[in-house]
Amino acid sequence: MTFLLILAAVLSQVPGTIVLNEVMYNPDGSTLGLDEHLEWIEIYNFSSEAVNLAGMMISDGNNQVFLGHYLLAPDSYGVICANDLSFKAAYGTDIRLIPWSGEWTRLRNSADEIILYSENGTVMESLRYDQSWGASGTEPSIADGDGASLERIDPAGPNDPSNWKPSEDYANPSPSSSGDAVCWGTPGAVNSSSN
Repeated sequence: MTFLLILAAVLSQVPGTIVLNEVMYNPDGSTLGLDEHLEWIEIYNFSSEAVNLAGMMISDGNNQVFLGHYLLAPDSYGVICANDLSFKAAYGTDIRLIPWSGEWTRLRNSADEIILYSENGTVMESLRYDQSWGASGTEPSIADGDGASLERIDPAGPNDPSNWKPSEDYANPSPSSSGDAVCWGTPGAVNSSSN
């Protein structure tokens, strides 16, 4: 009996240990695909215990994505994507995807809020991003439609522009019309901008 109680505690949801870690809110349509097929959200478990994601919800205040049973190991990443087939065609089949039900929370390209709820409805984390995050001078952010994702620099840091920037990893490049490599983010892996 004691073992079962310990196991239940280990697998329970621990608010604050699961964070929103990377967002592909505006994929480069010319090299990656349409928003409704290639949007994705990555979460990260920075605790020392496995967390069962079953019953957690992600929402932008309109649509709800209910996470299915998925044991997210310590120091591990999980990806929730809009369309499994399109994601696997672009990124391969090695990245484990978190199952979900409901209606995909279409991420707005200009600005939006992503809220992660625990099974009992407690807000675990909220991210209000803006298309200007990661902009360089007068240049727009490459996370806003130029192929890069928006990555969290420090998982324990705040959800403000100082702790987020466009991805720089080129593990899944595809040339743009000008021949330059296009970054598609780092789903399921350490962020390129991570400290």
